Amino acid sequence: MSDKAGLSIKGESIQSLYGSYLKQLFLVNRRYQRKLVWTVEEKRSFINSIVSGYPVPLVLLAEVSKVNDRKLEIIDGMQRMNAIMSFIDQEFDLDGQYFDLDTMADTKILKDNGVIKQKS
Repeated sequence: MSDKAGLSIKGESIQSLYGSYLKQLFLVNRRYQRKLVWTVEEKRSFINSIVSGYPVPLVLLAEVSKVNDRKLEIIDGMQRMNAIMSFIDQEFDLDGQYFDLDTMADTKILKDNGVIKQKS
């Protein structure tokens, strides 16, 4: 049996995911994705797990392609993705510390252009 679509499992860095987020490549299918329900404390807990090097569940994405248009549909992990993106976007701190915008190229450019401001 031949499957032309295939299944590709690959790891992506948070920096790569953030780049896709900035390009607005993510699609949310409301037929099966619930609304954003995590509290700030739940987001902090998840970010703390990442920072501490603990294993975290995967984010599952499906590539959806149309002519000259590639999107990534979030199959599982919307709450986790939102926690990561909102932490990077300075929406909340972790133990009094905000994400350092100078650590990623995309966020440094946004900061240097005044699009986003580094909180301390």
